[in-house]
Parts: sequence; C-alpha cells; structure tokens
Amino acid sequence: MRAMREPTNDEAIEEAAALLARARHVVALAGAGMSKESGIPTYRGEGGLWTRQGEPPRNMYQQFLQDPADWWRQRLNEPPTEMAVALENARPNPGHLALVELETLGVLKHLISQNVDNLHRRAGHTSLTEIHGNRQWLRCMMCGRRWPRLEFPVDVEALPPRCPEADCDGIVKSDTVMFGEPIPPDALERCARETWVTDCFVTVGTSAVVYPAAQYPQDAARRGVPIIEVNPEQTPLTDLATIVVRLPSGEALPRIVRAVRRHLDLPLAPTGTP
Repeated sequence: MRAMREPTNDEAIEEAAALLARARHVVALAGAGMSKESGIPTYRGEGGLWTRQGEPPRNMYQQFLQDPADWWRQRLNEPPTEMAVALENARPNPGHLALVELETLGVLKHLISQNVDNLHRRAGHTSLTEIHGNRQWLRCMMCGRRWPRLEFPVDVEALPPRCPEADCDGIVKSDTVMFGEPIPPDALERCARETWVTDCFVTVGTSAVVYPAAQYPQDAARRGVPIIEVNPEQTPLTDLATIVVRLPSGEALPRIVRAVRRHLDLPLAPTGTP
C-alpha cells in the first residue's frame, strides 16, 4: 500500500489559515524559537547560553529569599551579561508582528509566551500571559502587582525595594520566574482557562519540553481540539498536531496571516506588515 504523502509547507499554511479563519477562540503558545529569530540566544541545545556557561543554580529563588537585599545589590552593580546585551538589541521580528495581526483581526484570542524578552509586548500584544515572567518588569512577591522596570525607580539606599501599595509593603523582585520559584497562580489560572475554552491551539517555536507550558496544547488535544504546530524541528507535540508547518515563525506566520485574510475576504495589509 502506498504511503500517504506529507503535505508541503504551502499546503499546510493554507490548511492552517482555513482552520484559523473558522475558529472562534484561538490560543497560541510561543517558545524560545521566536526569540532566537530576533537574535536572542537560546538557553539549551547546541550553542545555547547554558550549554556554554552552565545552568544557573536550581535554588536561585531560595537564595533570593535568604538575602533579597544582597541579590539586588549584585543585580545593580554587575556589568551587563551576554543575555542582557542581546535583549537590549533585540527587536520584534515578522513572526511577532504576525501574531499581533492575528490578534487585531480578532482571530487570536490569547497568547501564552514562555519568553521573558518583552518582544511580544513591544510588538503590540494585549491579550498575553508571560508564564515565565518578563525581564523588563518587576513584581511584588506579596500582592502580585507588576510594573515596567523603567516605571519603578529602585532606591539603592533602601534595598530590597518594597511594594508602594499602602496595604502591602511586600518585597519587589524581578518578574522573571527563577529556578525554584512557583509560577504566579494568576498566570497559571489564565492559561488553564484559555486552554479550556479554545477550539484551535497554535504552537510556535516551542520545544514542548518545559512544563507546565507544554501541558496546555496536550490538554487541548485530549479534548479533540485541532493543534497547529509551527516549528522547523520535530517536537514531542508533532504527533498530536493536526497541521504541521516546518518553517521558522518569521517566515510561516506572515504567510499564514495573508492566507487568513483571504479566507476572511479582507484586504491584504500594507507592504511591510503581515
């Protein structure tokens, strides 16, 4: 018996666009592959930051709790790291902008990001859960309030910084979720809620090995929700995917958006946008 032919990327893009145009509540999960396309090094794998320099200690959060003031002094006095320089120079790529376009069209209802680089916000996303936090933001450990780093001046004479809310006064830390630190409950609740109501789940540039984020498309697939995977590499989610586009997000997503516009009988966006 002749083996079934795998769809080409062109065919997969067209199928993905048709599915997205029909869906009522699309949720996407974005991983480190999107950041890599903006020049940000990955952590693991060949050439990854941790592969070359070693992983941070698994008890980072516990170390922070032991002496938050010392953690802040080190943070404020240390020279910029390789990652910090890369984040400063990074810009949203066409994949980021395409996801924003899908949100603007009313197709993409929510984005779960595993990335801490702030690029989704800079691209213009509004319905967004940064499940691992955001390096450009700060967070109160007690009430959970968050602030952009530039809007929260840190007094070096009064460390650690404290929440300015009158009824709180909790310690303020980087919003990035450290090793050993629980993910904020409100982020987990939002991701679970969006996964429960989605009727089409898209994964973009994620290796699908970091939990709990990798669990959400699996949960959706168990409910019979179609999964669209956009990734140049095979992942543990590939066998669950309804449609697989084997291209980087910066190439695949703008093409998908243009096809979605055709399916919705919308004019193409101006030159330079998806």
